[in-house]
Amino acid sequence: MHPSVARLAAIVPPHPGAGDAIDWAEARCKWGTHFPADYRDFVSVYGGGSINNSFFIGLPLEVAQGPRSPLTFEELNDDGYGLLDLAPEEDPALRGWISWAADCSASHAFWDTSDPDPDKWSTLVLERGGDWVDYDCGMVDFLIGFLTKEISPQPMGMFSPERPTFLNWREVRRLKAEGIDPWPYI
Repeated sequence: MHPSVARLAAIVPPHPGAGDAIDWAEARCKWGTHFPADYRDFVSVYGGGSINNSFFIGLPLEVAQGPRSPLTFEELNDDGYGLLDLAPEEDPALRGWISWAADCSASHAFWDTSDPDPDKWSTLVLERGGDWVDYDCGMVDFLIGFLTKEISPQPMGMFSPERPTFLNWREVRRLKAEGIDPWPYI
């Protein structure tokens, strides 16, 4: 397990049955790139889902359809760029940037994929107001900094890192089917 994922698991333990299996070769074909080791390990341990029903982490491929299915990178990119009416195909600076998460205030976390080594990709946040903020860290270290308040001010809006809980999309679907509110304290 990637050391950053192990550190994250100590802060936000994954629930039993979390994690998603992704065909990484298919994901590479679809997106034209490999993905960072920390993200691949995150997906195998946590999968697609959300922290406190406020910070939503997507997957590079569709693994399910229907209500409460995980967001895909395609959906995240469309939503993120759509907020500001941006067109990556028209702006060379945006080509290759991939949104891997969004929060409930419509801010989006992207990777800057310009380095051919995915383990060197930094995290960029597109704030709802249109500002881009570059964080010199990968996906999981960004989450850790966010949850531990090592990154200040908080990079994503309307999310409190107090009592962080991650729920995989399948767990949310299961709880809802049983009539249980998966987020009773929010």
